[in-house]
Amino acid sequence: MTRPHFRTTFAHVVAAIYTAGTVFHVVRVIIRLGIEDMPFLPDWILVVLGSYGAAGLIRFHGQVDYRGRWELVTHWLIVAHLSVSVALHAWILLVQSHAVLSVFSIEYSYFGAAYFGFFAWRSWTMRLVPQELQA
Repeated sequence: MTRPHFRTTFAHVVAAIYTAGTVFHVVRVIIRLGIEDMPFLPDWILVVLGSYGAAGLIRFHGQVDYRGRWELVTHWLIVAHLSVSVALHAWILLVQSHAVLSVFSIEYSYFGAAYFGFFAWRSWTMRLVPQELQA
């Protein structure tokens, strides 16, 4: 993986993760999906792509063209949430059980859809300072 490729792709990976998460939470509310019914493939996807995305958010945080203090705070909230999510889904894969997610009721998914949607929007619209302007 070359650095220019990593720089140009990590935000899209994060955005795709949060877009998929938004869709999951909306669908979960609509069809009343229990988390225990979820297959393990999404856990694998989140562990692999989430690690990639979180690493990029941390590596390139100084190159983000922040639109204000709100975006700086949001950036680090996304880093924290994504990193904890990666660790949690790695644990799920290790123990082969979604039981740890049972604390998240279907009603939580209303809130989850809102903040996942916000994190997705921010990730899709995040701008990096052009490389030629960097020191």
